[in-house]
Amino acid sequence: MQPHGARVRGPVSSAAALLLAATGLLAACGTAPSPELPGGAATHVSEAGTAGAPDATDLPGAGGVVAPVAPAPPDFESRAAVVAEAVRRAGVPTASTAPVLLSGWALDLGFDTSEQKIAWTARHVGLAPGVPAHTTGTGTMTSGQATRSVVVVGPREALDRALRADSDAPGSCDGIPAASCRLVVTRAVRADAPVRTSTGEVRLPVWRLTIDGLSHPISVIAVADGVLGQRPGSVPPLPGLPEPAADLHPADRLVTVRGGAVEVGIGGGPCDVDLAAHVVELDDMVVVGGTSQPAPQDTMCPSSYVSRIARLQLARPLGARPVIDVVSGRSRVLGVPAY
Repeated sequence: MQPHGARVRGPVSSAAALLLAATGLLAACGTAPSPELPGGAATHVSEAGTAGAPDATDLPGAGGVVAPVAPAPPDFESRAAVVAEAVRRAGVPTASTAPVLLSGWALDLGFDTSEQKIAWTARHVGLAPGVPAHTTGTGTMTSGQATRSVVVVGPREALDRALRADSDAPGSCDGIPAASCRLVVTRAVRADAPVRTSTGEVRLPVWRLTIDGLSHPISVIAVADGVLGQRPGSVPPLPGLPEPAADLHPADRLVTVRGGAVEVGIGGGPCDVDLAAHVVELDDMVVVGGTSQPAPQDTMCPSSYVSRIARLQLARPLGARPVIDVVSGRSRVLGVPAY
């Protein structure tokens, strides 16, 4: 049991999960088939320079590293064709216009005791008599100089959503008396708070919850579903997609979109030989990733992960077309790490 006053943090952060998952990218191997490119005209564009590309400092082992851009080689084009067909079979995703939440639905999440944390993960959180459960209304969402009205849900709905977001299933209170495995909200006050999204910091309505026995309030985001885009979880490659070749590198994130230019992170290791980024532009999607040459035999290299920024110039603005990773076949959401 933790002593009273010793803050117990909530679930593992997405950044920590990223550190655990990143090295798995380097293990992909195999050979992809080589059909012709389907689905409309494909454009392969190279750009010699990457000046001005932002630092890739939010991924492990990445500190301002840039990747050169080159025309897609035949093997990359073939893999892009296979991926495009797999994406179409599964349904081409629609690019979300709503900012994607990067923080949790609960803010300032921390606990004074282990019992409090266990009660939260078990979703044993109730409202005291007199605390309004389903009060609704409107509030404002502010991003930079832009402000718009949004629908606000009540404390109970906002709290339940925050509890579900921490895990797919509630935890257990095994070994803890029922009376100790419960949190009671004694007050819910409307407020505004900044949250991190894929488009930057946004101020949103929240419910600030005072919880009996907890030394600080916990805030839960109060906007209705749909105001914020859903953050994609860690997902396997598309069904039926062949294993990628060993020299194929994933696009691990979409960094920026500016008209006809997109900046992506290309994942790999510190000793990749002649790594270059490529794009295959189709009518309904844009497939991105990289390739490298085999390292010389007996090369000793640390097994760290590096994400290199590459700026890819398209033949026309991206528009509503999704940006697809050539390794996994999954779409990349602006500002959201893939792992």
